[in-house]
Amino acid sequence: MKYKKILFVCSGNQCRSPMAEAIFRDMVAKDSELRSVGIDVKSAGTLIGIDGKSATNEAITVMHEHGIDLRQHKAKHINLELVTWADITLVMEPKHEFYIAELFTSATKKVHLLTQFVGEQGYVADPIGLGLDAYRQCADHLIVLLTLFKKHIQQQYIP
Repeated sequence: MKYKKILFVCSGNQCRSPMAEAIFRDMVAKDSELRSVGIDVKSAGTLIGIDGKSATNEAITVMHEHGIDLRQHKAKHINLELVTWADITLVMEPKHEFYIAELFTSATKKVHLLTQFVGEQGYVADPIGLGLDAYRQCADHLIVLLTLFKKHIQQQYIP
């Protein structure tokens, strides 16, 4: 299956998934071949009551260090419209996968733990409340994982 619409999901949609969305969007923007495919990226969270919240200050700072502006991000709770929109939903922890499977049974086959999907172990740890170093480690981990995911996408579209 070709993945053109990608949804990243974490708990609060204020740290990991918005960073993943921003990093991957930046990767696509810098790759003319992938950019021409028309890949679209969004993010959401599983926690209720997050709609409209900004990314954390630490996430904004770390993304700024990578040349990415996250100041305009507004958190969204995952919903049927987003799940239906996505060709693939990549989650940060197994609990997110279970949450989506429970609420949106029709989406189960297109929900994957990001680490497992790219052939890695573990999950993407939540940096919330742990300071800038934890956010930097999270961003670095996401960059490694999303670089692997980008290679997967390139194999789909670029002969």
